Amino acid sequence: MKENNLNRVIGWSGLLLTSLLSTSALADNIGTSAEELGLSDYRHFVIYPRLDKALKAQKNNDEATAIREFEYIHQQVPDNIPLTLYLAEAYRHFGHDDRARLLLEDQLKRHPGDARLERSLAAIPVEVKSVTTVEELLAQQKACDAAPTLRCRSEVGQNALRLAQLPVARAQLNDATFAASPEGKTLRTDLLQRAIYLKQWSQADTLYNEARQQNTLSAAERRQWFDVLLAGQLDDRILALQSQGIFTDPQSYITYATALAYRGEKARLQHYLIENKPLFTTDAQEKSWLYLLSKYSANPVQALANYTVQFADNRQYVVGATLPVLLKEGQYDAAQKLLATLPANEMLEERYAVSVATRNKAEALRLARLLYQQEPANLTRLDQLTWQLMQNEQSREAADLLLQRYPFQGDARVSQTLMARLASLLESHPYLATPAKVAILSKPLPLAEQRQWQSQLPGIADNCPAIVRLLGDMSPSYDAAAWNRLAKCYRDTLPGVALYAWLQAEQRQPSAWQHRAVAYQAYQVEDYATALAAWQKISLHDMSNEDLLAAANTAQAAGNGAARDRWLQQAEKRGLGSNALYWWLHAQRYIPGQPELALNDLTRSINIAPSANAYVARATIYRQRHNVPAAVSDLRAALELEPNNSNTQAALGYALWDSGDIAQSREMLEPAHKGLPDDPALIRQLAYVNQRLDDMPATQHYARLVIDDIDNQALITPLTPEQNQQRFNFRRLHEEVGRRWTFSFDSSIGLRSGAMSTANNNVGGAAPGKSYRSYGQLEAEYRIGRNMLLEGDLLSVYSRVFADTGENGVMMPVKNPMSGTGLRWKPLRDQIFFIAVEQQLPLNGQNGASDTMLRASASFFNGGKYSDEWHPNGSGWFAPKPVPRCGAIYPPGYSGVDGRLSRQLASEGS
Repeated sequence: MKENNLNRVIGWSGLLLTSLLSTSALADNIGTSAEELGLSDYRHFVIYPRLDKALKAQKNNDEATAIREFEYIHQQVPDNIPLTLYLAEAYRHFGHDDRARLLLEDQLKRHPGDARLERSLAAIPVEVKSVTTVEELLAQQKACDAAPTLRCRSEVGQNALRLAQLPVARAQLNDATFAASPEGKTLRTDLLQRAIYLKQWSQADTLYNEARQQNTLSAAERRQWFDVLLAGQLDDRILALQSQGIFTDPQSYITYATALAYRGEKARLQHYLIENKPLFTTDAQEKSWLYLLSKYSANPVQALANYTVQFADNRQYVVGATLPVLLKEGQYDAAQKLLATLPANEMLEERYAVSVATRNKAEALRLARLLYQQEPANLTRLDQLTWQLMQNEQSREAADLLLQRYPFQGDARVSQTLMARLASLLESHPYLATPAKVAILSKPLPLAEQRQWQSQLPGIADNCPAIVRLLGDMSPSYDAAAWNRLAKCYRDTLPGVALYAWLQAEQRQPSAWQHRAVAYQAYQVEDYATALAAWQKISLHDMSNEDLLAAANTAQAAGNGAARDRWLQQAEKRGLGSNALYWWLHAQRYIPGQPELALNDLTRSINIAPSANAYVARATIYRQRHNVPAAVSDLRAALELEPNNSNTQAALGYALWDSGDIAQSREMLEPAHKGLPDDPALIRQLAYVNQRLDDMPATQHYARLVIDDIDNQALITPLTPEQNQQRFNFRRLHEEVGRRWTFSFDSSIGLRSGAMSTANNNVGGAAPGKSYRSYGQLEAEYRIGRNMLLEGDLLSVYSRVFADTGENGVMMPVKNPMSGTGLRWKPLRDQIFFIAVEQQLPLNGQNGASDTMLRASASFFNGGKYSDEWHPNGSGWFAPKPVPRCGAIYPPGYSGVDGRLSRQLASEGS
């Protein structure tokens, strides 16, 4: 309280001392005290140091400081007119008339018609003619004297003020007409202002005294006159005027005494305090005088004791003014005796201060409780009480009290102190963080900084659901520690979000630890570029052996061989040659160009510590070198280490296919497909595998997946010829594997021929030139299945009816009908070669005889562009056809070779 009074008094005195530096508009102000400035005591107390600093800086021509402080004050109370005028004059003082004009115009928008603002704005000179030298000024004055006008008088006067030629400006006021005009009054005011700035105090005093004698001195100007006398330290003049009854108001006594204190005129001040006993009108004025007595009297305690207090409220102040001195001097007994003169329920704050100073913990706690009971909503009281409870080893009660009052609504600074105290108590006494309390503490508070504080509380910092609830909004104001906590909680569930959180922490606190966290998390989500960039930010000195290998591994994944090799060189220097990962990475340098060296490195890696990666890499090289058994062995070893690795399962499935172990290949490819459901190559391979195993449903299932995938791609981009052909092949496969019955009709119609032939050279045969040689056949085939006799074979039974033109001259093949039933076998999977045995029976019952036929047929070029299938990329059904060969034997001795173009044979080879 005493310090507040001290600041208030100093504030009054400082303002009075320096208000003379204000603009001419300040002459119209109501004063410089808190009341006259329209400020509360608290606001006046807060602003005073800034205002005092600004006025001093302006006085010392420190432009930067003065402007900065005045602008800060204006920002705090932007609607305050007197303080706005201070800022405007500061602008003008430092030559920024344009800024002053803008400021005043803006303030007039808020306070339209305010005379003070209008006068101050009008006082800003409008430069009409540039006058930069005294010679030009004297010439302008001479011209004006020759033809005087209000404007020229005003311009000469203003230019004179600008050039610090005050006598010239004063001479313009000798023109009575001009002096009585608004322009003349403005010049007089500006002249007074310049006299103040040029520290011509006597001249300013004379101008004010003239105004008093002319009864034109306003109350505000009277106070400014007093400020001029204070600034000029015209002490004798002040005392003389006070003896004449001028400046005898209580505030003037206080202001002058404060000025003496500020100047260090201790002897003069002590004499002044003894000789004058003002009659105060408010308790605040008396309190200021009491402070001066307690601070600057020769014997402050005696001075206060001899003083007759005018206001009852100041009795406490008398105690308060002396108590700090007693406490500072360690006179605690005297302080307690002084407080004892007051009722026990008064000045509890001061009593509390004494008990704290004397380390009377019990009394301090008692008083803290009383103060808290009086103001339970006051966070400062809660701060005092909980602190004293902790000092008296009653931390549990302090924690309970803080938990009861949580969250702390009120002063942000005190609230932050209480939060820190609660965190400390919970850290020291974790048992206090019960689930119920943690539930309360983890309820998100409205401000980001509060939620950040919550996230570090015991019981919450390691509680990921609570951390996500508190920090899940990802406010940009969170610090690095908060982002780290959030990243740790998302690391396993949402690794991509965790990476974002690590990156945010890294931005706020770039350190080796943060870069490392980003690198590992980015690698986890396969963002190898970000991971590599993070590793490159860490110096080699800050990288552990594990970090070096992880960085090299990241560079390998990112495809940056140069970075990988640099880190491997460092690893070699550190003697990491016995590390399996080192040799695995070393092997990557030789892939694919030097497989032998790569194999050596991979073998060393496996010998040191078998790993799935090393086995898979070595198996890949083995497959490339057609060493399939070794590849299969390594891939099986890799699966033993990582049984659920889908990529390894797929690789083993392909290797087993290469080795011809189709069933085992499917056993590997199917679980691989579950882990890699969108791998088109894997789906195609499963279709092939199941076809080889004659698993029709599975083959059709995977064929449909392949077809659907290609159809989906066709919706996005046009298919390539390769994709188009592939889609047809799998559609054909889907239809082929599910087909059991095949029905075919084959016919050839011969034309008439004038030549003789063996067919019509018999007695009773057709006449020469009338033979057609036509043939027709209808066949039904049923496929028994594949892999029946040999691996990859196809076995089927068929029945057919065929006829020809015989020895008659008809064109249609309706003669000599026969039926044939047989067994057809395709022993080779990859070649079109059939062997058939057929029993033939005549159907006319008269001609012909039953017979048995053994037939071998082949078409070794009936594939690709020569296939008789549909060609989806342009040629359709029309494509070059191969020439099939068919040989048949009719035991016991008849044989023949038929070179017919046979669609049936081609169909059989499909």
